[in-house]
Amino acid sequence: MADTLQSVARFAESEFRVGRVFNRAFSVFSRNLLPFSLITAVASLPNLLILTFQTGDAKIAPINGGAAAGKFGFVFVLAIVLYALSQATLLYAAFEDMRGRRVNLIDSMRIGLRRFLAILGVAISSAILIGFASILLVIPGLIVFTMIFVATPVCVVEKLGPSKSMSRSAALTKGNRWKIFGLWFVTLAGGTIAQSVLLKVIVVFGGGTLLGTIFWFVWSAVFGAFYAILVVVTYHDLRVAKEGVDTDQIAAVFD
Repeated sequence: MADTLQSVARFAESEFRVGRVFNRAFSVFSRNLLPFSLITAVASLPNLLILTFQTGDAKIAPINGGAAAGKFGFVFVLAIVLYALSQATLLYAAFEDMRGRRVNLIDSMRIGLRRFLAILGVAISSAILIGFASILLVIPGLIVFTMIFVATPVCVVEKLGPSKSMSRSAALTKGNRWKIFGLWFVTLAGGTIAQSVLLKVIVVFGGGTLLGTIFWFVWSAVFGAFYAILVVVTYHDLRVAKEGVDTDQIAAVFD
């Protein structure tokens, strides 16, 4: 009887739990709020430029036709590049924190640069795959998104190419995709609602769109950092649950 209870306890501990992912992600993020948010703030700068282009708030010289399209295209590509680099940097930093080590952003960026091209390939391939699936209907797009949710951590930690990273992500998420979808949906919905309410209050009572734009940028950096850590912790907990490894074993690849 005692052996049975111990087996049940070990199994329960190895289950993938959404609440545990949230708690671990928040702990890692709260201990490194400023440096992690700074990384995503830099990665969010192109998005700020895109926003100002669209609203006309940016004080830039008027551009037309091909020049406008070229400038927008450059900023869009830059956004993808910086996003990929920030994800790799935050991934290594998050694992260092979970291992009880001091986070060093220079080391994190160095590790991120090693896998930069592969991560960029994952980002582009994922966007294309989700886009094609979404053309059919929204639901297929969400299914594909959930399947490749941890493709970026796989790419960095397991040093796989874009295609194999997405396949490995699909294998890791199998059996827990509803939980992962719920994790993503609650995070996105909560973040969107909080951002909308706070932004409206700031614009109405704070004196205009400039302060609102500043808030949007800061919020994007903070929320982006938390979301990136959430993906990393999801990957970590999936491997712990499915393969019985621990944090040091997963992160040993960085040593």
